[in-house]
Amino acid sequence: MIENDTPIYVNNTQIENVESYIYPGQRYSTRDKNQDEEIQRRITAGCTAFAKHRDIFKGNIGTCLKRQVYNSCVLPAMTYGAETRALATKQRTS
Repeated sequence: MIENDTPIYVNNTQIENVESYIYPGQRYSTRDKNQDEEIQRRITAGCTAFAKHRDIFKGNIGTCLKRQVYNSCVLPAMTYGAETRALATKQRTS
C-alpha cells in the first residue's frame, strides 16, 4: 500500500481516502491482496438474494420457474463482475 497524506481536491472538494470500495459489483482493496473478504461478501450477497425469494423456492411452482428465479436473481448476486473462483475449504465452510 502506498502511504500518501497529501489530500486530493476536485472542484474544491477533498476526495475521501478509502482502503476498499465496490465497483462494479466487485470489492477492490488497497491494503490487502487476499480475496477472502470479497468471496465472503459474495456468498453473503447470494444468501441474502436467496432469502428474499424464499417463498418462491418453497412455493408450489415448477422447478423450471424456480431455476429461472435462481439464475436471474441469486446467481448474479454471487458472481457479478467476476470469473468463477475455486474456493478453499475454509471459504466453503464459512
